[in-house]
Amino acid sequence: MQRLIKKSLLILLMLPLLACAEPEEAFVEGEHYVALPRATNTSVPEGKIEVLELFWYGCPHCYQLEPSIKDWLTRLPNDVQFVRMPAVMGRGWELHARAYYAASLLGVENKTHAALFDAIHKKRENLFDQNSLADFYARYGVKKSDFNQAFNPFSVNSKIMQSKNRQKDYRATGVPAIIVNGKYRVGTTMKAGGTGLFDVVDYLVNKEREAMKQD
Repeated sequence: MQRLIKKSLLILLMLPLLACAEPEEAFVEGEHYVALPRATNTSVPEGKIEVLELFWYGCPHCYQLEPSIKDWLTRLPNDVQFVRMPAVMGRGWELHARAYYAASLLGVENKTHAALFDAIHKKRENLFDQNSLADFYARYGVKKSDFNQAFNPFSVNSKIMQSKNRQKDYRATGVPAIIVNGKYRVGTTMKAGGTGLFDVVDYLVNKEREAMKQD
């Protein structure tokens, strides 16, 4: 009986310590996300948290992630800004990066982004050269001459160079990759996979939000 009383008293004494213990983190660095060794400047206004997607139109995993991105964007918080950046990591990737920036320059990015993914991966269209891409964008009201002119201007060349430099800063070796506020990288090959990727992104966004409050 005395032993039982002592054990009960010991548990009561430990309760305050347990209450003060640090809560277990929902996601673990190195398993669910990577903390970059050096923070990279973002392209969003001060006070906003940048969530950037590195993608390639020819990547099936990027295509598979699109529905999750679309769903996540429906609940985008006011203090978060989503940015797309086409990656240039392999032979032929620059072609699609130029197409993305040309579409942005011509004001048709929003109505052609998902459509280009569908054309390549669902319809199996061979859109891997400038001429075929010009034909694709012509379906959306873009004159081929306008597309070809927007394909290689100085502004697009600068964005291509910026993408190459930033993906090195992100230590990204594949796509899709999500970069949270220039500080964290999340990928579909990590522990949360594609289905839980945006749970990790939300966790990191909140982590950044709390850090900004303390600054």
